[in-house]
Amino acid sequence: MLVLFWTALFLIFYVIAGYGLLLLVLLAIKGRRPMPKLQTPMKISFLIPAHNEERVIAAKLENTLTLDNPLGHDIEIAIVCDGCTDRTAEIAQSFADRGVLTLPTESHDGKLAAMNWALPQLSGDVVIFSDANSLLSQNALVALMTHFADPKVGGVCGQISVSKSSKGGIGKSDSLFWRYDQALKHAESSLGGTVSAQGSIYAIRRALTGPINPGCADDFVMSVRVVHDGYRLAFEPDAVTEEHITEKLRQEAGRRVRSTEMGWRGLMENRSLLNPVRHGLYAWQLFSHKFLRRLVPAFLVIAFFANLFILDEGWFYGLTLLAQVALYGAAAIAALVPAFRKVPGVSMAMFFVSSNIAMLLGLVNYMRGRKLSKWTPIREEETV
Repeated sequence: MLVLFWTALFLIFYVIAGYGLLLLVLLAIKGRRPMPKLQTPMKISFLIPAHNEERVIAAKLENTLTLDNPLGHDIEIAIVCDGCTDRTAEIAQSFADRGVLTLPTESHDGKLAAMNWALPQLSGDVVIFSDANSLLSQNALVALMTHFADPKVGGVCGQISVSKSSKGGIGKSDSLFWRYDQALKHAESSLGGTVSAQGSIYAIRRALTGPINPGCADDFVMSVRVVHDGYRLAFEPDAVTEEHITEKLRQEAGRRVRSTEMGWRGLMENRSLLNPVRHGLYAWQLFSHKFLRRLVPAFLVIAFFANLFILDEGWFYGLTLLAQVALYGAAAIAALVPAFRKVPGVSMAMFFVSSNIAMLLGLVNYMRGRKLSKWTPIREEETV
């Protein structure tokens, strides 16, 4: 039990802090990659999947149409309406005279099915994927496309920022998480390559895109396919997208359950990328950033129950158990009593615990063979 306890504790520390520290050491030794400057305009396709997004689609299209484009890239914008029953398609079609292509599907079969149907109809050399509710920074297009001057780069992922309207404890905790996660991606980009993209904003050479199997995370599968085909995935911190985070704990947890289930399935389908003989540093990065991170909930459970069996080993193990009980107790009270989240550190404890519970449930769903193909996105008034 002592071995189990310390092994679990070590793995938790490694995932949360040790991996990042090792990245920084390697980056200091190797240095950042030089980035050539893109000189030639390219044909670009924006692909925006949407299901009942009438409240945000006009703002999204205006934002996309007015992005900086000093090189004069030839841009097509395609909205694939996944069985929309509101005015999303009608609003998108009103932008037809500005070059927006509306692709409505007959039924709501889910984002993956809509993307798989729309991709062959695009003509760009590069496809930029972006969510309907994600507004991009003015220079996002320029920042993303610069990387494609390097013929070894097959894809680029952008950076997520949490909307200033997300002022609650969950929003602040999520913002801290994304800053941490994207600091890892920034370092990874100059080593083996960024591990994977996040769906709000990423770009892939069209020749490297393809159909995605049901039940998988589209952003993960599409971006790691780049590495599988022998290219590198880069990270661009200046291609920023802003997202609103709900303060409804159950909805936020549900999103994480889905992302874990679909992400883990995508990882298992691409587990050959974990082979360090073939993929070098990238395999280690993928193992640390995605494989081990998804297993942290299991390590937490092992550490807790192993701790119960080693209390007679000394006072130190009484303190470690007390610390765990305090963490989970504070998280539970905060979940039940929102006012308690104002206590310093409590919101972060709740975010950490609820995120790991959600990941554990996502893994259980995967093991049970559950495949989620469609869902209703979380939208609140603040996203207007």
